[in-house]
Formats: sequence, C-alpha cells, structure tokens
Amino acid sequence: MATRNTFRSLRTLFIAVTLLTFFTTACKKSGSGGSDVDPRDQYVGTYEGGDKGYQSIITISTIPFTEYGAATIVVTKGANPKEIYIEAARQSFKVTAELNGTNFTVIDKSTNQIFIPFGNTTYTGSYKATGVFDVDQATGKKAIAINATTETLEQGTAVRKAETYTGLRN
Repeated sequence: MATRNTFRSLRTLFIAVTLLTFFTTACKKSGSGGSDVDPRDQYVGTYEGGDKGYQSIITISTIPFTEYGAATIVVTKGANPKEIYIEAARQSFKVTAELNGTNFTVIDKSTNQIFIPFGNTTYTGSYKATGVFDVDQATGKKAIAINATTETLEQGTAVRKAETYTGLRN
C-alpha cells in the first residue's frame, strides 16, 4: 500500500522533471523547426571605428612609435559553431577567432610581421590577439574591441607591436 510520502515524492519528482525539461528547451527559437539559437548571430555585422578606430604602437626597446587610422571591422560567421571571421581590410587584418560568450581569441595565426619604416626592416614575432563584444554605454550600440600583440627579440633588443581595433555597429 502506497503511503502519503510516496505520492509526495512522485509529485516532487514530476515537478523536477517538468522544470528541467522547461529549462533545457528554453534556448530554442520559436517558430518553424525549433533549431538552436546561434550566439554568433548577435555579433555579425560591420563595425565602424571612425578616424581612430585603429591604433598601432611599435616599441623598440623603450622607444614607442604610434600610428592612428580609420578602421572598418567586418564580422561574419565561421565554418564551425564557435568560429567567427574578423576582417579590417585597411590594415590587412583577416583572422579566424573562437567565440566564448562575449570574448574571442584568434586561433589561426601565431606569427606576424613588424615593419619598421624608418629602417626599412621587417621582423617576425610571436602573435596573440583577443577581443570582446560589448555595448557602448554612450550610444547603446554594439561594440567590438580587439587587442593584438606581436613580440620578438632582435640582437638583444625587444621589438613589440601592439594593435588595437575598435568599432560600433549601426
């Protein structure tokens, strides 16, 4: 004979299963097919950086050389579910990045060139780039920020190139 506690336990189990089912299907699109929501969709687009959307600082030992310029950053979906393609054509910047929430890390590039125009010299260094998607507090527009670093040691002297790309999406 079933006791009152048995019915209470079954009722609690039923409620727990119902809630679990609700929360695991809450990230589905409404409408046809019920396919999963792709988190990359919210970041795809063109981001305008204005006159100073790109900044490059080349440092030789402790001496910095700074360059500013306009940047237009285009973000598209990559081939794999967590990949995005990022391109800033004016700066010949074209990479594949892995998206993790609002953050991303460049995954297809490990070396880069540092060109020193006044000496007409090019160095190859180790490369790392990361970025973040956010919302600009002043305008309410979606924003992107990318930080890329190339570093090497030439004849005992540190040579470093730090690049920043920023932009807002309309």
